[in-house]
Amino acid sequence: MRYMELVATTTATNGSGGTLDLVGTWYTMGSTGRWPQVVNLWECVNGWSGWQELMERTNLRRTQTPELEEWWRAALSVRTGGFDRLLSSTLGSPSLAELRSGGPRASVFVHELSRCRPGAAPDYLAAVNEIWKPVRIEFGHEAVGFYEVLLTDTEVITIWATSPEAHCQMMAAEVDESDERIKQWRIIAREFLTNWREELMTPYPSTILSAGDSL
Repeated sequence: MRYMELVATTTATNGSGGTLDLVGTWYTMGSTGRWPQVVNLWECVNGWSGWQELMERTNLRRTQTPELEEWWRAALSVRTGGFDRLLSSTLGSPSLAELRSGGPRASVFVHELSRCRPGAAPDYLAAVNEIWKPVRIEFGHEAVGFYEVLLTDTEVITIWATSPEAHCQMMAAEVDESDERIKQWRIIAREFLTNWREELMTPYPSTILSAGDSL
């Protein structure tokens, strides 16, 4: 929680020189994935020019950026390392502005990490938007992001906002095979994917997508 607080409330965004804007920071819920683990999602401001500036500012001249160096030192006191991905959003993936103005506010987020056949990512994500998203919506899920992972052609990430009740209802329908649409989607998904897994996340209370603590 201390690290999530640093991400959500201190100078990480300012230290990036305005090239990053925080979408959300979550921790992985126990029994669904690796823990303790924090997942951060950022939007890169100003496209590729913003990405170039971010690379230069946070890597090539990091020690020349006092506010960033201060944030790094504070973060290193509470984290052990990390693993980053550069993502490209696709059709059906709301922008940060859209998430701020009318996006979901939830306590549970489904983080789906999928491996696809080389080159199949765009077609899979198009199928997610056209076929899988309407089913998810009926089960009380809202799209947060559909992403192709750059610097590789075999990975995609999808994120959904939901509630404990909606998550359990959908899991029950899948395990019991009581909804034919879910069964058909798994068949369709296997045309593109080599494997997939989901983990659940819960957001830091003060972030834009959070419904706040429920207790």
